[in-house]
Parts: sequence; structure tokens; C-alpha cells
Amino acid sequence: MAGRPGMSDPIARALADCAEAVAELDRRCCDPGRSPRMAELAAGIEALRDRLPTLGDEAARARFVADLEALGARVGALQVGCCAPDRLPLYARILERLTSMQRLASSARDADSS
Repeated sequence: MAGRPGMSDPIARALADCAEAVAELDRRCCDPGRSPRMAELAAGIEALRDRLPTLGDEAARARFVADLEALGARVGALQVGCCAPDRLPLYARILERLTSMQRLASSARDADSS
């Protein structure tokens, strides 16, 4: 990313951690009807991972942040419908990582505009 060498590394690690948590949620879920939504969430994370090389562009970062927010909404919807309290830490972990990525991408955007 422009002005922030190596910033995509923490974002890549956060995306990998999100993917791991989603896979764990999918494995532990007792409702097969949720699997397609988990698959959509996993695909969204993978799509963001594919876009990491473009984050040097301000418009691409803005789209990335908007997509992080959309993923967060999906995670929230899945969390609210979850029947097992022991899985809540996995949802929290995903939301924390999405938030950290948003902060990194937004701080780079703010730095580029100053």
C-alpha cells in the first residue's frame, strides 16, 4: 500500500484468521441450512484476499472497507441466529479481525489524503 510498506501483511494474516474461524464455525454448526451462508462468507473472505495487491489504490481501499462492512453484517446475522453460545467467541474473533482490517485500510486512506 502506498505509504505503508507491508500493511497488507497484517491484513492478510487477519483474513487468514477469519477464514480459519469461519471454517471452524461451519464444521461445528448443527444446522445444515446455514452451510450456504457460511460458504458465502468464506467466499467473501477469499475475494478480499485476492484483492490485497490492489490496496495501494485509494478507490480500491474504499471498496475493500465497504466489503469488510458487508461481511461484518453477514457475520452479525449468522451470530444472532446461532444456537450454541460456545461458538460466540469465534464470531467475536471474526468481527475483531474485520474491524482491525478496516482500521488499517482506513488509516492508510487517511494518510494518503493528507
